[in-house]
Amino acid sequence: MGVGSAVGDFFYAVVTGFSLSFISDFFVKHRTIIGVIGGILMLALGFNIFRKNPVQQWKENKKLNNSTSKVKVLGDFAASFGLTISNPLTILSFGILFTASGAISNETPPLETSFLLLGVIIGAVIWWAFLALVVNIFRDKIGPRHIMWINKITGICVMLFGISVITMVIFFPEKLN
Repeated sequence: MGVGSAVGDFFYAVVTGFSLSFISDFFVKHRTIIGVIGGILMLALGFNIFRKNPVQQWKENKKLNNSTSKVKVLGDFAASFGLTISNPLTILSFGILFTASGAISNETPPLETSFLLLGVIIGAVIWWAFLALVVNIFRDKIGPRHIMWINKITGICVMLFGISVITMVIFFPEKLN
């Protein structure tokens, strides 16, 4: 399932990387409002993660057959790719990241942009492979109570990240230059 998300991230990185000259000025001009809106969305997402009870879904997943048929693998890939592509925050994230870091500008040669984008797909695939490995190692050692705590901690971390984004764009905009 993670490979679909990685390919979706790569797709948006390519779109953003090669069309950055068209959207770079927009992100720079409106980065405060984009940052505040993004921070608020992160706060809402973190709160939603924090208050959800993942144990019910965990129990249902334990009951499902862990089939690895080609149809299931392709279906998982398509679902995660579709989910990633349908998230408008993904392209905004790449646009903001590339613009704010200065990694890609209007003067960046296409070959350098290509290497950066290759790094995005390699990094995303490695990240998902690592997550799958960790989940596989700890699958039988994690119970419902652990899942609940992981959800709470994740929700808090996402909310803190949202607060830090809002704080940065409102109180320290000069640091973003």
